[in-house]
Amino acid sequence: MKSSIKLILFDVLATARTLFLAVCVFICLFSLLIEEAHGAINASRIYQLQQRLIENPRDVESHLNIAMEYGAANDFLKAVEAYFTLLRVDPNNFHAYNNLGVLYKKSGQYRDSLHCYEQAEKIDPESAWVPYNKGLCYEAMGRMQEARESYGRALSLDPSFSQALQRLRILSGSEEQIASSQTFEEAQILIAVSPRPEPTKIIVKTEPIKPQPKTEVKTDKISSKLQQVKDNRIAKKQHRTQRKGAAATIFNKAMDAFESNNLEKAIELYVTAITSERDLLAEPENGLIKAALEFLKERPNRMPEGLFYRGILIYISGHIELASKDFNSYLLSSGKNNLEYVDEAKRLLAAYETEKAALEAARKAQKEHEALIAAKELAAKSSIEDDKPRPSDIIIQNMNVDQIIAEADRLSRDSRITDALAVIETGLKVDPSNIKLLMKSANAYTDLLLVKGDNEAGKMAILRFEKVYANTPENSREWSVAKDMIFELKKRVK
Repeated sequence: MKSSIKLILFDVLATARTLFLAVCVFICLFSLLIEEAHGAINASRIYQLQQRLIENPRDVESHLNIAMEYGAANDFLKAVEAYFTLLRVDPNNFHAYNNLGVLYKKSGQYRDSLHCYEQAEKIDPESAWVPYNKGLCYEAMGRMQEARESYGRALSLDPSFSQALQRLRILSGSEEQIASSQTFEEAQILIAVSPRPEPTKIIVKTEPIKPQPKTEVKTDKISSKLQQVKDNRIAKKQHRTQRKGAAATIFNKAMDAFESNNLEKAIELYVTAITSERDLLAEPENGLIKAALEFLKERPNRMPEGLFYRGILIYISGHIELASKDFNSYLLSSGKNNLEYVDEAKRLLAAYETEKAALEAARKAQKEHEALIAAKELAAKSSIEDDKPRPSDIIIQNMNVDQIIAEADRLSRDSRITDALAVIETGLKVDPSNIKLLMKSANAYTDLLLVKGDNEAGKMAILRFEKVYANTPENSREWSVAKDMIFELKKRVK
């Protein structure tokens, strides 16, 4: 009888234990479904907004709200694409740039994030949120001094900005404080909502991990495995483009190759994709560019088209001058096999040369403008005669050449070029073939041409230089100067 009761109790306990484990598994699966539902896209809301866009394709608010719906559901790619669509409709939309900065920062694309914040700052320089968000980005990059400056800028725009003050206090504390405060979830997810200018904070709630009884180890493993599968699925989706077409397919294959540690294949596919469709540069590349540049840094020829690959990756990173060197080397050496890459290298080099020429022309124009202003100022000064008279002709005739030149220099410094010329001409009457006086006279006449536009003075300068050219040894300094000046003056004198 007792043994039967024991068997019955044992069966009851075993059944209860099995039911308990089943309930635990059900709870875990149910929690996972709830969590996925929390981050799901509000399809009905997006459908309503899209219907509005059918009626009015330029409805800025609907475009913004669609992008925000994708952002709230953590669909990075669709959110970014929606913001770019909004910018095509409204190129100066503050919220689009601010929100793109937030999304890029969350995905680790800090350079793109800062670029978006800078654009937002240009549109609304009075917004305290933009420098605050920039501070968060700098902080995530480890650039603490720039983060402090950004938080300070936010506080100067809004002294009551408590979040900026809090971050500034933390960064002004000890290293231990900073290390223990690297949690940015609440601070970073700040998305501006139209039509209000103030951003709305979207808080992602994180449930604390509850300790499980030792008897539920299997349940923990199941839950952990499910979570890992979910995380991997989300991570993989974030680094895949949702665009359609051949280039988009190649882009996704490049990401697959990169994750499989087949870096050479990833580089080849990625470059093929972005050269075919430049819009793919807006897609997150999961660190592929950095890894590729490191791989090709010292030995680009380890790949058949390595010089072109390195050049294009440097080019899209913003270092155009460095990229041009690789393109030139590629065209001179191995750039004969892939005609598409050859054409692309030539096109980018031509664009670089055009940009460089335009910059050089702007610099030259600036220098000419400054020279013109200086010449006008000198001409104005030369019209003012000094009270001290120049020496008489009798005194000049008794001077030696060095004294005559010194007196002419003194008068020139006082902007009395005409008097200086008179002194030199008096000296030439005494010694008509003196090379020093002829050179001084020619230079003085040239100054009158340049400063006052005196065409007759230009003709006299040519005559003086021709005399120097005819009476000095060939290839001497004076002979060379006279030759060059004759050539230049004849182009200017009418």
